[in-house]
Amino acid sequence: MSGTGISAAQLDSIEQAADWFSLFASGEACPGDRDAWQRWLEASPHNVWAWRQAERLQQRLQGMPGDFSGRVFGLAREDRRHSRRTVLKGLLLALGTGALGLGGYREFEQGALFADYRSGIGERLPVTLADGSQLLLNTQSALDVRYAGGQCRVTLRRGEVLLNATPGARLSVATAQGVVRAEGGRFAVRQLDAATQVQVFSGQVQVQPEHSLAATALEQGRACLFDAGRILSTRVLDYAADAWSRGLLIANDQRLADFLADLGRYRPGLLRCDPQVADLRLSGTFELDDPEQIFRALASALPVRVERRTRFWITVMPAG
Repeated sequence: MSGTGISAAQLDSIEQAADWFSLFASGEACPGDRDAWQRWLEASPHNVWAWRQAERLQQRLQGMPGDFSGRVFGLAREDRRHSRRTVLKGLLLALGTGALGLGGYREFEQGALFADYRSGIGERLPVTLADGSQLLLNTQSALDVRYAGGQCRVTLRRGEVLLNATPGARLSVATAQGVVRAEGGRFAVRQLDAATQVQVFSGQVQVQPEHSLAATALEQGRACLFDAGRILSTRVLDYAADAWSRGLLIANDQRLADFLADLGRYRPGLLRCDPQVADLRLSGTFELDDPEQIFRALASALPVRVERRTRFWITVMPAG
């Protein structure tokens, strides 16, 4: 990340270390969790570095006067989500003098690191709201939830969320480009680099770009793309648009390069497509939780082979 002195890989490891630290501090870890943590630790030198930062933070806090350390890490037994945010803030502040600086720390605090709910790579995270509405975070997504004036306001910081609102529930989703409002219904909102995508599976939503004075109604079976100024496009909803919520990736005469770009969102590391096979067409239904089966299916259905430099660096090449 530019200007911070911390790489994207290190930042990812810091996030994961905070997750592990809050789990162990909560007392809820089981032997299987310990084994999984050990595998995580051995997977990358960045993970070892991040875990050492967490251990140093704990040592510093334990050396402070009074019961400060006990109050900080005691939060884990009450609310792991609260504890994770506390650990992250402590880690970033501890690194701040040399790596982040105050400006960098503030940037991270406003980003996905400190979101109320956050899904990892390949994870689909369900959340139940106070009114019974259901949220499902797609891979690498983060959001905040606030209640005010009889309305739930979701702030989507990163990624994609599928919302299944109870009838009559007043729900809004804020993104970097504007707000999507609904009363009941089922719809998805995805934060892209410079735009927001909205898909309506049932009911109706109101889409209001940040700099627009009026909202636009989007009906069931429609999708749209908007930026801060206007609605950029509308179209008929793809029939498999919510397949990810069922753990599926569906291709319908799709370019191989585009399919691999979609698949890459659900697995760690680098997934590349050789330009020589990028325009091959693919159809089929694939299980996101079984990427090895997907690679086998590709090699069987298309004239390609899967080359693994490491398990985190995979390239789909021409066969032969």
